[in-house]
Amino acid sequence: MKKPKLTRAEQLARHRKIFLLAREHGVTLIEAEQLLARQEWQAQQDRLAATRQCGRAIDPVRPIGGGEALLRPIPADAPWMMRD
Repeated sequence: MKKPKLTRAEQLARHRKIFLLAREHGVTLIEAEQLLARQEWQAQQDRLAATRQCGRAIDPVRPIGGGEALLRPIPADAPWMMRD
């Protein structure tokens, strides 16, 4: 998935974060950028595991048009259908 283009302020904030991480760990900027990407990926995986654990995970995408029905049938006596 392609990431959206960052604004100039977001670019500068990210560069500052990378620079401080590089200075803190004593590595180059490229290594710090890789470390930051690894940390962000790990944080994303932790959030995903937490949402799955509490039962809020999104169901897997089902194919449209041939698979199981995604929505339940509309009842004939639904209140919004009686507005005629």
